[in-house]
Amino acid sequence: MGHLVKALLYGTFAITGASFVPSAVAEVVDSSKQGFTIEFKQAINASVVDVYSGLTENVGEWWLDDHTWFGNGQNMQLDARAGGCFCEIFGDSQAQHLQVAMIIPNQLVRLLGGLGPLQGEGVSGVMEWRLNNLAETSTELTVFYRVGGYTPNDLSQWAPAVESVLQQQMAAMKTFVENDLGAR
Repeated sequence: MGHLVKALLYGTFAITGASFVPSAVAEVVDSSKQGFTIEFKQAINASVVDVYSGLTENVGEWWLDDHTWFGNGQNMQLDARAGGCFCEIFGDSQAQHLQVAMIIPNQLVRLLGGLGPLQGEGVSGVMEWRLNNLAETSTELTVFYRVGGYTPNDLSQWAPAVESVLQQQMAAMKTFVENDLGAR
């Protein structure tokens, strides 16, 4: 079965059989039929410059294959400027995952849209990656994602799966930044 078909059938937020131990405690801050808010903090043993670079310049190095439309995280890219695309490019096949709304280098990345299958739900979302310099080689990343809008489906049912996927993605980013980016 092709990657696109699998993504459409099973959803980008399908939980894989691999074990996952979160390095940060995530919280579904609130949820209702009309939307939800997720927020968590993660300590990363790297400078704020390296974490920002990992988030904006190297997303294809750590984005998990299972959470793409075309099956390869290396196809992910983020154009870190207002109006820029957080996109997946696979030849002529392309998907906009989110759109950049605001960039404050080494401090904030704000993205708009619905990730994965939320795209087709007719909802809006705002995701923020907030960076706080704790020490020369220690950064606190806060991930915030609020989704809301009209859909005939109960959005509160999406919140746990979205939270899990965001945890997985940020754990992969943390591993990349701490082990690979810092070693360059």
